[in-house]
Amino acid sequence: MTTIYLINNSLTMNNLSFPDKESLEMRREKRILSIGGEEESRRLANCSYLQAVQYIYSSSYVMSIATAKYLAQKLELDINIRREIGERVIGNLGDKKIRMISEMQENDFNYKLTGGESLNEVKYRMLKFVNQLLNKHQDKCIALFTHNVTITCLLSEWCSKGFNLDNRLILNYQDEAVIDGTWDGISIIELVFDNKKIVTIKRKK
Repeated sequence: MTTIYLINNSLTMNNLSFPDKESLEMRREKRILSIGGEEESRRLANCSYLQAVQYIYSSSYVMSIATAKYLAQKLELDINIRREIGERVIGNLGDKKIRMISEMQENDFNYKLTGGESLNEVKYRMLKFVNQLLNKHQDKCIALFTHNVTITCLLSEWCSKGFNLDNRLILNYQDEAVIDGTWDGISIIELVFDNKKIVTIKRKK
């Protein structure tokens, strides 16, 4: 069996002022953890089931690397940086809001802005990367520090879709909610594979 933990930390600083010349994608990639986010990441390193992790992968976003660093130090492992597990590229927002685009994309996985990614495109790149891990690290335990949208896109491959009262996407696996439309602090989803076949999906935190 191969176990993959999908880990996201949504506790970032929102009071950052960037120069106007900085693109939206660069601003998002440079987001840093809040003090609370750092504290949660430090506690994460002591999580009992994560002590079995043998490989750590992180997106190139600062927030993901900063979340991974405590577990990597505790387990004396390298952090393997991969752009393939980075955030969804939003593209040219124009006068639209990210929340509006997110709702539109959750209702239509093929919708995207100019220069951006659809949720299906994110899902396919995540699936491709996970399959590479399953080939390379069979019967190992792996932690992926990534993002809420990329996690949601990947899980949509195996989970049934629905919507909550706020019209946000929810995902269920075997009648249990895995994604409930909200992201608060650190989220951990455990995937267990037998060879390349998914066996269980559980929300651990």
